[in-house]
Amino acid sequence: MKYLSLLIVWFTIISCKNEIELIVPETPPGIVNDVPLVYEEKLDIAYGKSLSQNYDLYLPNTRNERNPVIILLHPGAWRIGDKTFVNSIVKSLISKRVNCAIVNMNYRLTSTAGVTYVEQLEDINTLLLKIKREAKTLKISTNFFIVGLSAGGHLAMLYGNSPLGNKLAKGVAGIVPPINLSSKTMREGNIGTDITKLIGKTYAEAPNEYIKASPIFQYNLASPPTIVFFGGKDETVPVEQANLCKQVLSSSRAKSEFNFYAEQPHEWNNWNEPIDKIIKFAEKNL
Repeated sequence: MKYLSLLIVWFTIISCKNEIELIVPETPPGIVNDVPLVYEEKLDIAYGKSLSQNYDLYLPNTRNERNPVIILLHPGAWRIGDKTFVNSIVKSLISKRVNCAIVNMNYRLTSTAGVTYVEQLEDINTLLLKIKREAKTLKISTNFFIVGLSAGGHLAMLYGNSPLGNKLAKGVAGIVPPINLSSKTMREGNIGTDITKLIGKTYAEAPNEYIKASPIFQYNLASPPTIVFFGGKDETVPVEQANLCKQVLSSSRAKSEFNFYAEQPHEWNNWNEPIDKIIKFAEKNL
């Protein structure tokens, strides 16, 4: 019994050391520890030759080499938009005093000839490898938590389940992500032509490519911890996508969390709760 008690204490200490607290309190305990949280901004850093291959980096002065690095992927049907689309999320994370480096990235768009989802995944990989090489200098970790909206959510989930980067993504969050591009409803819906441009071929020409580009069909036991959010009034990513995602996540033993908001449209109108859930998910699973 004596040795059993010692083992219990030892495991308790180890588990406590593994806990991650991403939020820096407004008033840390103790006068000496009362350090204000300030983010250093580095904007429009290039990671490739294309004008679209750039990112913004936010570094909190309290950062460490253990907390995850949050990578943000913007929406825009894969063909439009840029990182400014998610500046509001950057501001929200900063206002919540998240003690993580934040990367808000641009990627090449399918409106440029020759760019498909393959090139977009390569962009994510190129940037993550760059940050990994610079991690010690930046005093940050290499635990990348990719958070994407809509098309960005699709890319985040697809990259997280791809062999690219040797599983650099340690966690993934998808907000209203299209997860099954082979779906007839999706192919004939609001972003049907955008999906065709993303693949580079019609469904009749290459149905297997649509399956290959669908994150839900790549999901497996080795998938990184995944949290998703869907809206019941989404006219771009229909409820059938949410239902399929819930079914696959719940039947897998991989770490995941499914969130459904019956009144939310595709253009998400309240970020506070999803961001809180994303932070808690990261603290628990990364």
